[in-house]
Amino acid sequence: MMRTQPMAAVAMVAVLALQPPSSSEPEPPASSSSPAPTTTSSEPPPVSSTSATPPPVSSSVPTPPSSTVPPSTTPAPPPPAPAPVAAGGREWTLTASRLELGGLNYVGVVDSVVNGQVIKVLKFTTSDMKIRDLVQSADASPGYKIVTAARAGSTSTVNRTRLPGQPEPPPLIQLFTVQLKGNLDILGIKIPVDYTAAHPPPLDVPFATFTDVTVRNTDLIGGNLTIPGARISVVSDQAPVDRR
Repeated sequence: MMRTQPMAAVAMVAVLALQPPSSSEPEPPASSSSPAPTTTSSEPPPVSSTSATPPPVSSSVPTPPSSTVPPSTTPAPPPPAPAPVAAGGREWTLTASRLELGGLNYVGVVDSVVNGQVIKVLKFTTSDMKIRDLVQSADASPGYKIVTAARAGSTSTVNRTRLPGQPEPPPLIQLFTVQLKGNLDILGIKIPVDYTAAHPPPLDVPFATFTDVTVRNTDLIGGNLTIPGARISVVSDQAPVDRR
């Protein structure tokens, strides 16, 4: 009897050690509601972004959007006006024993039309001109020229004249000159000069007197030429001037 009780106690301890420990937390109560229904959505499954067939790529270059800025309404500036060209026509030559220019002003080098071509000439303005022993000539036809000669010793004049449509005469006479060659008379001192567009006058003086002068002109505007005892003739290029 004394051996049987210890063995029974050892067996009881072994049984208790083999049993799992019971949880101290209470079990959740059973839900009295019905279970949640299963979702039966009819939406198709999402398409994978890693599809084996990529979308087609357009080979055309996209057109950039048009500008939304309205076109400028400011008109383009007009082109600059061309420089005025003297009417001209043909060259004519004036010779004189004395040439006086009053109210003189040298304007500068300008364009003039001579025989259909534009050339550079000197432009002068003057209030009056006095020409002693005037001889004026110009080409008339090949080998011939037309000559207008004043009476020997006389003084021809160029004065301002009213042009058609003008209420008053122009304030100045305009003279377009290819060449002015002679002696510039300054207080009796004669200085040889030869003025052209390439060698214009160095000074602008209010009046000038030339002797033994030859002037090649292309045009004279705003003046009325008076020639005492004028005689007009057509002669050969080599014919001398016949005075009377």
